Amino acid sequence: MSQFRNIVKKAVVIGLCICTFSVQVSGATPWSSANGIFYDGNGNEIKGAIAKGIDVSYHNGDIDWAKVKAAGISFALLRCGYGNDERNQDDIKFVQNVKGCEDNGIQYGVYLYSYAVDNDKEKTLGDMARSEAEHVLRMIEEAGAKPTMPVYYDIEDKSQVGMTTKQYGDMAEIFCNIVKNAGYKVGVYSNYYWWTNRLTDSRFDNWGKWVARYNNTSEYNKEYDIWQYTESGTVDGVGSGMDVNILLSRPCSITGHQYEFYQLVSKSTTTINGKATYKCKTCGHIKTTDIAKISQITISKTKYEYTGKAFKPTVTVKDSNGQVISTQNYNIIYSSNKKVGNGTVKIVFKGNYSGTITKIFKIVPKKVSLTKATNIKGKKVKLGWKKVSGISGYEIQYGINKSFKKAKTTTAKSSLKTKTIKKLKNKKKYYFRMRAYKKVSGTKVYGVYSSKKTVKITK
Repeated sequence: MSQFRNIVKKAVVIGLCICTFSVQVSGATPWSSANGIFYDGNGNEIKGAIAKGIDVSYHNGDIDWAKVKAAGISFALLRCGYGNDERNQDDIKFVQNVKGCEDNGIQYGVYLYSYAVDNDKEKTLGDMARSEAEHVLRMIEEAGAKPTMPVYYDIEDKSQVGMTTKQYGDMAEIFCNIVKNAGYKVGVYSNYYWWTNRLTDSRFDNWGKWVARYNNTSEYNKEYDIWQYTESGTVDGVGSGMDVNILLSRPCSITGHQYEFYQLVSKSTTTINGKATYKCKTCGHIKTTDIAKISQITISKTKYEYTGKAFKPTVTVKDSNGQVISTQNYNIIYSSNKKVGNGTVKIVFKGNYSGTITKIFKIVPKKVSLTKATNIKGKKVKLGWKKVSGISGYEIQYGINKSFKKAKTTTAKSSLKTKTIKKLKNKKKYYFRMRAYKKVSGTKVYGVYSSKKTVKITK
């Protein structure tokens, strides 16, 4: 951040924790959020993200905090001032911004921009850090503020370049200890370069970390609490040129949330999506996700040949995303699945799904084994077959076209095993086939045709 913008900002954030369906959903709108998931500039889920916020100072003018909240902003970091505890270095909008956040239910933290250096002619580095801590505490007290997020120490001014990593750690430790002992959470703000090249003392791991990195991805490889991803955002109620931040669950900021099922909100049906919440088992962050509606129900077989045994076709259920729905989410009830006729499969949904669907399959008579077709005197053919039990009769088809186009049809009683076909034409080749049928509720249910027999009429 430039010195001007530094004077304008930073300082405190929290320890909220809320978390999801892990890993991410690619292809989302960059910098958008939905159902508790926040996306970076590449449209990928931000690891450990739980809320979006802004940081402000008097440079942002009068803020309409009701509009800010309506814009989806969950938290704010309010600058209280800069440098030593001198009233001419107070942020003149701090009290107003505290009231705006409290009146609109926006949680907030505080930050102070540091000018503490090791080469001041009148004060030591330690004295300046103490004075800056006292500055923050005075401002909080005078504003009657009750920040729920940390007080952040903004270390990044160009006048501080050149100090040792130990000196940075010393000044931060003095500031943070004083503020912490006063009962507030504490943290440090700086930009990515400073965090990776200057603020590397191990003591910085003891405090909250607020990292500025204006990029599509953060790429900071240590646990941290807030990512300031832009200084040119636009937020309703404030305007353009805004610092916008993502609040993270610190333990999930590297690994991402580890979600497990938490609660069913509404069940999915064949017409509407359901909803469920998932909770991060590490930090407790909750996300909401759609349960895709039931889209496709198929059975493994729609036609069976009667055997006297019950048939149970396998059921496969898929959602509108093409994913197979687990059998734990439905019961299967078979009926009329043994005798010739229509068998039924009733799928009764449970768990994350609701509704009942019925699928029908056919059970047809056993295939007839046509064993012989013999030309006998008088331009006749005698057919013989193996008797099929449990049927109403047989249908016999014959003709001179091997595809049975314009074929003639006759029937035979169920008790018969032979039949003679008469009035055939001499020297013609005939094709024969037959099938069994059974009457069910007044309708004939046919089995499959037998293999065909071929006979040339010579007698």
